[in-house]
Amino acid sequence: MEPNARVIEMSELRHAVRRMADVDEPQALAADRLFSKVRRAIRMEGVEPDLAALVKREADALGVAVLDGTPSSTGSAARIIVSDDETLRRLASILEALGVRPLALAIRNALAGYLRGDFSIPWADGERLALGRETRVMGILNCTPDSFSDGGKYGTPAAVLDAAARMTEGGAEIVDVGGESTRPGAQPVPEDEEIRRVLPVVEAIKRELSVRVSVDTCKAGVARRALEAGADMINDVSAFSDPGMIPVLRDHRAPVVVMHMRGTPRTMQLDTEYVDLMASVTGYLRRAAEKAVNGGISDDKILVDPGLGFGKSAAGNLQILRELPSLRSLGRPILIGASRKSFIGAAMNLPVSERLEGSLAVAALAVWQGAHVVRAHDVGATVRVVRMIDAIRAV
Repeated sequence: MEPNARVIEMSELRHAVRRMADVDEPQALAADRLFSKVRRAIRMEGVEPDLAALVKREADALGVAVLDGTPSSTGSAARIIVSDDETLRRLASILEALGVRPLALAIRNALAGYLRGDFSIPWADGERLALGRETRVMGILNCTPDSFSDGGKYGTPAAVLDAAARMTEGGAEIVDVGGESTRPGAQPVPEDEEIRRVLPVVEAIKRELSVRVSVDTCKAGVARRALEAGADMINDVSAFSDPGMIPVLRDHRAPVVVMHMRGTPRTMQLDTEYVDLMASVTGYLRRAAEKAVNGGISDDKILVDPGLGFGKSAAGNLQILRELPSLRSLGRPILIGASRKSFIGAAMNLPVSERLEGSLAVAALAVWQGAHVVRAHDVGATVRVVRMIDAIRAV
């Protein structure tokens, strides 16, 4: 019998050993130790030259590889440190003992966040939304005349409620109601008009259906009225551009999605060039989450969204999807909204009405890469796709 050889990825080694019935416990434990030694790379920006020299000295002593980028005009440079998890934690402990606590925390928190998979989001009524083992789908319900995909589609209250009911039946656990278009170039809507569009929809859904309601708004006044009407969550694509938003969320104990966007929907596509896109996205979202926590929002109520289609080129959106696991370093649930967006159309040369398959492909990849919530127009199809990916991940 000829040997049958195959390569096993280190991330699959533990599973492969456990499936071999004749492997005894000491060998299984040895496999666990090998798995824990998998090498990890952590990228750091904004490290001052004197601290960078200290990091390099201590890293060299531990056998940690340090890769230095080109210094900026301020003298700081991006650096990548590479080692196994245990040694990276030791490096963090050494740096903390030497008084360099911010760097130590940055390394420790990035590693802990990356390795965390499960979350539990508390709703204001005391129930919780478990995230991690099962991906949740958020249905998109635009109550606007000018959204890029379905603007003006739901012209009557009955049509809106019927759409929300179909989403719920299709498996959506959250329906995201929007009263202001955030398509590229969209003009802002007055607060009273946005309230007029959103409030009756929130009230009708909460009265007639058993589903959580999110409201997509940047305005604290709209958020307050929506939460008073029964909404469960706020989806703020501006990440607190309205200074009144955080107090409203705090007072109503509501979860919030914070998203990365450069500029406003009207201006965001005028400049889509970044020195380092992922550094910009993660840094922005980290600061937004910290701002929320400092303002009194419970740390476990914050989700992050990299903002596909918001101030990014088509290639930039694809890069975010390819490198999505690095967003796990924030240690927060990740929401992805890519449904029918223009970068899918650019990749496939298809109009909005023919982007279902592309949207489902992105949803599948995002879930495999670590997304916890997928925001979608085509709820039923998206739910079936993410359930299949969840099943594969669970093996």
